[in-house]
Amino acid sequence: MGTSHRMDLYFVRHGITDWNKEKRYLGHTDRGILINELDQLTKLKDELQKISFDQIFTSDLCRCQETLTYLNLSLPAYVDTRLREMNFGDWEGKTYEELKHIASYQNWLDNWEHYSTPNGESGESFKARINSFFDELFQQLLENTANYNKQILIMTHGGVIRYFVSKMVSSHTFWEVTVKHGQGIRLSLDWVKGEWVCNSLSEVPFQGKEKS
Repeated sequence: MGTSHRMDLYFVRHGITDWNKEKRYLGHTDRGILINELDQLTKLKDELQKISFDQIFTSDLCRCQETLTYLNLSLPAYVDTRLREMNFGDWEGKTYEELKHIASYQNWLDNWEHYSTPNGESGESFKARINSFFDELFQQLLENTANYNKQILIMTHGGVIRYFVSKMVSSHTFWEVTVKHGQGIRLSLDWVKGEWVCNSLSEVPFQGKEKS
């Protein structure tokens, strides 16, 4: 029998912060989650504690670390700075209303992959570091010759989730991918003819139906 490589990737967006509530751009600025909003994570916590994860990875920023602590999963997490949100540079802490009249901001909204945030991070740089993380993770999995179905949790940020889902699921563009704070998305992947293929996309906590 041939080797079967499969995995479920659970992407979880951190709990909400003060800047998130105020709709401010929050990239590398290290804001903690709001304690009085933790009850919004209860359903997610109950769902994830039922799953036996093989590995957990998290961004190093405190909003991700604090969310993971609240979820109280039994497995220790690997911290990786490549899972950070995009660095928005001069736009950190700004709102759409404050930026909407700036031409460079509108250009970035229209084509974020080819424009840089001022004194921040370019789309190409952002994609490269996310790709680096997943290339390394996937290579490690492929080096394991046993048949398996891995369960992997990734605690990260909205932009990271948007990018990776839109990369793996061609029917979803970057801006179309939505995941609320304290919610997640499960991608089920199979290794088929030399590449990872997404065979299902589901919301977490599960809503009883698949998104594609």
